[in-house]
Amino acid sequence: MRRGLRLRLALTHALVAALAIVVVAVVVNVTGERRFERYLSDVRERGNAAVVQVLEQTYTDGLGWDARAIFALSQAARLNNVNLAVYSPEGQLQFTVQGVHGHGQGMMGGGMMDGQNGMMGGASPAPTLSARSFDVTSSPVVVDGETVARVEIYAPRDARVAAETAYEDALIRNLVIAAVLAGALALLISVLVSRRITGPLEELTDAATDVAAGDLQVRVAPRGEDEVASLATAFNTMADALARDEQWRREMTADLSHELRTPLATIQSRIEALEDGVMPATPENLRVIGDEVERLGRLLGALRSLNELESEDFDVEFGRVDLAEVTGAALERMEPEAARRQVALERELQAATVRGDHDRLLQVVVNLLDNALKFTPAGGAVTVAVTTEAASAVLSVSDTGPGIEPVDLPYVFDRFYRSQTVRSTQGVGLGLAIVKGLVEAHGGTVDAAGAAGGGAVFTVRLPLAPG
Repeated sequence: MRRGLRLRLALTHALVAALAIVVVAVVVNVTGERRFERYLSDVRERGNAAVVQVLEQTYTDGLGWDARAIFALSQAARLNNVNLAVYSPEGQLQFTVQGVHGHGQGMMGGGMMDGQNGMMGGASPAPTLSARSFDVTSSPVVVDGETVARVEIYAPRDARVAAETAYEDALIRNLVIAAVLAGALALLISVLVSRRITGPLEELTDAATDVAAGDLQVRVAPRGEDEVASLATAFNTMADALARDEQWRREMTADLSHELRTPLATIQSRIEALEDGVMPATPENLRVIGDEVERLGRLLGALRSLNELESEDFDVEFGRVDLAEVTGAALERMEPEAARRQVALERELQAATVRGDHDRLLQVVVNLLDNALKFTPAGGAVTVAVTTEAASAVLSVSDTGPGIEPVDLPYVFDRFYRSQTVRSTQGVGLGLAIVKGLVEAHGGTVDAAGAAGGGAVFTVRLPLAPG
């Protein structure tokens, strides 16, 4: 799979490079050929103009062109690789000049000239030329505003074809060289890029395999700030969460075992003492057994509540509920426990009507109070307040206990989570998880923070009921 991904990346880069080369080759070939054709045409037009200019400059009024002029014309024709045929205004051939070697049979380097005007006498026919081998251009020869002759310029087509062929051969050769160099460079870049991409992915794959095998301590080093680095960071976060959950699971198993074993051992020892007559069956002795049974009942009730929250059949019966009234009922229920722990319960309750389930909200407040009493030392105080804030009812429970360590704040509402500083207390870390689930079921939020004067404060926000 790894090699497959690397190969696919390399082939993708190579394919992109090949497509780019093909597109460039087509564009360059089409546009270059057109431009080269225009260039050849411009060169030919400038050459023809130069020949006509020589004809105009060497013309002698009344005499025409003498031998010296014919020689200059032959040099101009040879320089521009053309043949010339000069006609009088009446259409009679005056003379021809051959500047192209091997073409234009019947053309002469000069003509037998008339003794008076230096021109060939008679109406000689035009030289016989193959139309397929020459491009013919006819231009007037104008001297002092008067047309004194007409010149036909014969340019060989094979010279143009040879130039185009040489140009095309050079272009194709250069494109092939460029394609080879670009292909090699693209292959090198694709190898480097594919290694850079697949290297971290291979490391992630190995790490994921180790995690699947049970090694939750493996981590990967993020490289750079791209998506692969984000994936590595997310993997490390997941591995941290899995390791933390595994640690919590082990601690939860130990805590749950302790919470079940302690009351059961107490009940068993008390019953055996009663059976053996070592301890009389007095209300006080039976009360100890009852307390342990209640402790077991609370633990099983918490487990049942958590199971209900995670069930798809969990339902909340919404109605208009005064959060202050629910909180007052919870305070009355917890007063005996607060008195036993010698903790003062202080209240600041303001009427706040919300849409919710009375019994579920009562469970929320009781769990928060139980948690606060558990960590508040004798002589301390727990303060409960219900207020309104914008469109929300706010319930806050604060205590004067040791507070919550910053490292523990993100996890206090996770099920079975217990910080190392409170592991000596009773419970398995379910109360606050149940609170969070019930509050969210009512469309509210709950958060924990350290109190200003020490201790912890838990704040619940629920939407106020309309009307």
